[in-house]
Amino acid sequence: MTSLSSTELSRMRDDAEETMYDLCVIGKYMRDEADGFNLPEDYWQDITDETACGFKTVKNREAMGETEVVMIDAELRLPYDTDIDRRDRIRLTYRLGEFIEHANQPVFRIVGQPVHGHAAIVLQLIKDTEV
Repeated sequence: MTSLSSTELSRMRDDAEETMYDLCVIGKYMRDEADGFNLPEDYWQDITDETACGFKTVKNREAMGETEVVMIDAELRLPYDTDIDRRDRIRLTYRLGEFIEHANQPVFRIVGQPVHGHAAIVLQLIKDTEV
């Protein structure tokens, strides 16, 4: 079996990115110093501009989280070189080219680890109800 050449991989990644019709903002996981109760505070900071993504809602799909099986709400494809961590949050800003009003922009948590494929990164998402 022959491996893919760097040219083929580059073309695959370009093609994958060209089919990402949505935009999202990645909220990077941050941890503050201890609060008044000496407990660290977790928060998410939007440190990237909008990123091309491919958002797809799913119905009745189970995914393995850290220790439990959860029902996921969506899958998301991101460009191959995106800096993403399982603790980050995703906020969808444009869906199929249409702007979503800020108050209505859904925020999602990542379930499990990001899957790095040959052409893109795939995330399984669950709606974040704590925002």
